[in-house]
Amino acid sequence: MCNLPCSNLHPPYTLERGARPQGEFSAVTRDDGSRQWAYKGKPLYLWYADEKPGQTGGDGISRNTWHVARP
Repeated sequence: MCNLPCSNLHPPYTLERGARPQGEFSAVTRDDGSRQWAYKGKPLYLWYADEKPGQTGGDGISRNTWHVARP
């Protein structure tokens, strides 16, 4: 999982209260106790600079480690 300082660039995609994961989407518990979305068991993150739906500014950064999740 990505915690500080990593989470400054890649904020966790946290579950809103009442959200119910289903199918290949699940929830993982972070070190601070919050719950985060996961796809096929892998935690999902946002990119700090993306402000609008559809933006993918973090795709391919850090030596091509981070990618847009696609079902």
